[in-house]
Amino acid sequence: MATGLATIYEALHQDPQTREFVEELHQTDAKEFWHRAIAVLQQFSMQRQFKGILLTHHPYIFPNAAFRQTELQTWVFTTSKSSLFPTGTLPIGNTQVVSLPKSDALNQEWFSLLITDTFSILVVSSTKSHSCIWSFHPHAIQIAIATLLPRIRRTEQQTSLQSKLQQFPPTMPPYQIMARFGAILMAQSSIHQELPIPEIQEVDIIKAITHEVRTPLTTIRMLVRSLKRRKDVSAEVKTRLDRVDAECTEQIERFNLIFEAAQLDSYPIMLEATQLEDILSDGFMRWQEHAGRRQISLEMILPTEIPAISSNALLLSQVLNGLVDRLVRSFPPDSHIQLILTSAGEYLKLQFQSQVTSQSGGDLPLLKAVGQWLMLQPETGTLSLSLPTTKTLLKALGGKLTVRMHSSSAAYDGEILTIFLPFF
Repeated sequence: MATGLATIYEALHQDPQTREFVEELHQTDAKEFWHRAIAVLQQFSMQRQFKGILLTHHPYIFPNAAFRQTELQTWVFTTSKSSLFPTGTLPIGNTQVVSLPKSDALNQEWFSLLITDTFSILVVSSTKSHSCIWSFHPHAIQIAIATLLPRIRRTEQQTSLQSKLQQFPPTMPPYQIMARFGAILMAQSSIHQELPIPEIQEVDIIKAITHEVRTPLTTIRMLVRSLKRRKDVSAEVKTRLDRVDAECTEQIERFNLIFEAAQLDSYPIMLEATQLEDILSDGFMRWQEHAGRRQISLEMILPTEIPAISSNALLLSQVLNGLVDRLVRSFPPDSHIQLILTSAGEYLKLQFQSQVTSQSGGDLPLLKAVGQWLMLQPETGTLSLSLPTTKTLLKALGGKLTVRMHSSSAAYDGEILTIFLPFF
């Protein structure tokens, strides 16, 4: 039985030499430093192939590891024996499960011990101490290994892991690895610098409001769609139901985006190869219809070839929906919005240019700030994300947003919103 064995956190603190080799940061119950450290590892795993072993409490530390990291063997220390491994997700031959008794104190720790042929890193989050420890040093790595080995009770697993450990002895990482980790960590940290997270009460209020709005709207949309499937519904009624369906969908997506912004500091956003052309193609017809209802014309100009970008397709789609919605609602009828996609160095540049006609130039709808997160259009009651919040979201997606006004002599005389998205 593993009961009574020291946890990784305890073992590190029991060794007097270890203190100079590890960094410890205290954190809240949200485990913010754990999530940031793992986000850096996940970003790093998307940029290079690992050859080695991963010892962890959770099988999905690295997204799509079975397909991206084919030479990385995963060892999962868990009380669960099967529910963590849905069929077809992880190749059994490259994954080992070490069964832990429920009484083992190690169950109270989140840990990731990555040992490769070029570097090793340990990240531990302790519920007991409310802190996160991380280290690259071989001494700390060896202590963590020594803590985990006695918990392996099957002889064949012990032999297999010992053999792997002999192939990949922990060593000090080269300068290039440390520099790359530092660069990714600084990029991750910059997400939180432009828009300071407000007091927790404000975040909780935003989350509660979005939940209270989305839940009934989702129910209404479900009922509307069930009515539309009935054969006795007239064409006129179906047209009105379509309008209700569209309005519900717009509001649900708007509050989904607000909720994602409120959740930004709770978990890392996974970035992967994303086809921007698919997102634009899927959204453009809806954007045109949305703009048309407000008598605003929308035009999109795309290059013949569009490379993949590094982003998150679902969240990026929501951000673009929110930006187009904000533009459409911010201009009077007869305005024109143009979307232009071009290359700009290592980025794809998506630019939104708006033109307001002289007849309606003085009728721009008023937008009022609601705290630092939201903007309110009083005449319609429409809520949207503020531009600083949208900028923060786009930084989390690996991109950036700039906003400026056209010169008075330009053909387009409204806002110019430009999004830069890095190539994959």
